[in-house]
Amino acid sequence: MRRRGCAVLRGAATVLAVALLGACTGAGEPVESPTAAPSPSVTATASPAPTPMAFPTPAPEYAEPTPEGAIAAATHFIALYDYAFSTGDAGPLAAMSADGCEYCVHVRDQVQAMVDGGFSSIRDPARIQASDSTEIREDEWFRVFLRVEQGPLVTVMPDGARHQTSDGGRVDFIFAISWVDGGWRIEGADLQEVET
Repeated sequence: MRRRGCAVLRGAATVLAVALLGACTGAGEPVESPTAAPSPSVTATASPAPTPMAFPTPAPEYAEPTPEGAIAAATHFIALYDYAFSTGDAGPLAAMSADGCEYCVHVRDQVQAMVDGGFSSIRDPARIQASDSTEIREDEWFRVFLRVEQGPLVTVMPDGARHQTSDGGRVDFIFAISWVDGGWRIEGADLQEVET
């Protein structure tokens, strides 16, 4: 495995310096998607705007402060990440984030930069391949491991041009999660890119 921009757990929170799930463009320069040249009798048109994903619904286990509930919370956070970049709305992700979660702030800022620049993104929702949870303090603190598979990321430019900016891949996440006042809070996240 290769660590990518990971920080060490510090107490209850984890600090992360780089974007998760393709918030950054990744290695290399973007490559424009190939398009067919229009025939002389056809007028070229801009690509249609991407369809934003629907708001994700958490699993029923999300409602309880259990290891299974913590896994559902981490899974929902990943879905909210995808939703934020698909729609430009990071509000639900921010509402689930603890005040001290530096990674969460970074993601919110990346989404805002995308919106301010007039960009959008297209990616199939992430798929959870494996999960595990440990209860650190009963009904309050949890550590969650998720192995997440992501598809390629396509950035849609303000003029409608599309560039693949990430090939996707598998990433292992470790979340520090708390149950506070009847709801889940992401305290921090750490990640490792899984070599294939």
